[in-house]
Amino acid sequence: MRVFSFIEECGELIPVEVEVALWPGLPVIHFLGLADHHLKESALRIKSAIKASGYQFPVAQQIMVNLRPTHLKKSSRGIELAVAAAYLWESGQVAAPLIDQSFFVYGELTLFGDVAIPDDIRRIQGDHLTVLTGPSQGGSFPFSRWTVKNLRALGQPELISAEPRPHAIQRPSLQLLFHQVEAELLAILATGGHHVLLAGPQGSGKSTLARALLALLPEPSQKEMDLIHKLNPEETWRPLIDPHHSTPRMSMLGGGSSPLPGEIARAHRGLLLLDEFLEFDPHVLESLREPFEQGQLRIARLKEVKTYPAQSQIVGTTNLCPCGIYVPGEPRTERCRYSLKKCRSYAERLSGPLLDRFHVVHFTAKAAERNITADEILARVENGHAFRRARGQTQLNRSLTEKDILPLLDSGARALGASAQRLSQRRQLATLRVARSLADLERASHVNLRHLDRAAQWTITPFDQLSRWD
Repeated sequence: MRVFSFIEECGELIPVEVEVALWPGLPVIHFLGLADHHLKESALRIKSAIKASGYQFPVAQQIMVNLRPTHLKKSSRGIELAVAAAYLWESGQVAAPLIDQSFFVYGELTLFGDVAIPDDIRRIQGDHLTVLTGPSQGGSFPFSRWTVKNLRALGQPELISAEPRPHAIQRPSLQLLFHQVEAELLAILATGGHHVLLAGPQGSGKSTLARALLALLPEPSQKEMDLIHKLNPEETWRPLIDPHHSTPRMSMLGGGSSPLPGEIARAHRGLLLLDEFLEFDPHVLESLREPFEQGQLRIARLKEVKTYPAQSQIVGTTNLCPCGIYVPGEPRTERCRYSLKKCRSYAERLSGPLLDRFHVVHFTAKAAERNITADEILARVENGHAFRRARGQTQLNRSLTEKDILPLLDSGARALGASAQRLSQRRQLATLRVARSLADLERASHVNLRHLDRAAQWTITPFDQLSRWD
């Protein structure tokens, strides 16, 4: 008898073929195909459930269970129902249903034969499947289910049709006021999805700005919510992943003998907030270079290679001096009790190549007057996204290449861009991307010189100040 079930692989559920055969021998269940300790232990639960349900367990036969593909290590919460059902169908004690490659059996068993639905069943991908499992306590599933309360009801399962239900989406509320410069920054970041480093003295609102950005991001589509729920099943909005600065590299990137996703992958389609950026281990920070640009993370462990999407907006917040007061462009005050050498060595933790991957750097300051509401900023952002989509552009401006942007420049902006040879290629591209976001906010079809000049205030000037330490 051959049935299909699921095993866990790198945080996902993948199909597995379960073959059950009866051979002369002692009445025990043997698992073949690299089953883990949990699966081997389930043999006793399966035997107890079968006998408690009034069925006959073999007296002079052994139950051989082969799990294919055989080269993968197997771990599963629901394969025990598949083994019990396959044995009962094979032995003729229960009439077997029509089994094809779209029919799966996945459920947990108790010692007395009750069937429970596994907690991870929502990880099953696909809407053209039928899954035999236990009764649920509510909620809908995108696939059809045959449900049984216990093994005694295996011959009369209840069919529950697929009920795809839209994900609940709720924008976080934001009851804050912002300064004009802060409002402009948030509008640019939320419109283009640009990576940003916020630096400044303590208490100047760096973390507040970073968290406020989450509520201004565009509303996710149902397809995006499907991707988000793979690693963040309870989210009702784009995820905000805020790892502590002591997080080690493997927890940030992911890994293990069977690669599991880390914090970077969990932030996919959301916001990765790196608070106290310069306090992170330098190896952790430098490992962010590839996800910054490629939008994905490739992990190789032993014989397995796993690629995780990592298309998140990265926001770093930091002080530039141990005293927490220094800001480039302003004189060092007597309140700073550290030497200039000490301050410089602290800021030098931020390597040039890593800094260059941020599109925007902003130096925060304690603002006296904040009178712009979040709703006003959100209205501008939604207007910018609507104009971007009307232009026929689906991707965010942070993902645009130079080839994508050049046709969107007017003649003056194109001539200026060709003359900006002193800048690195990344600085030039970051300036063009931010200028495109400014143009979208103004509903301008082409980027002009004024957009480039304003973009340079976010993408060039602060970088020069950091490099000169003035």
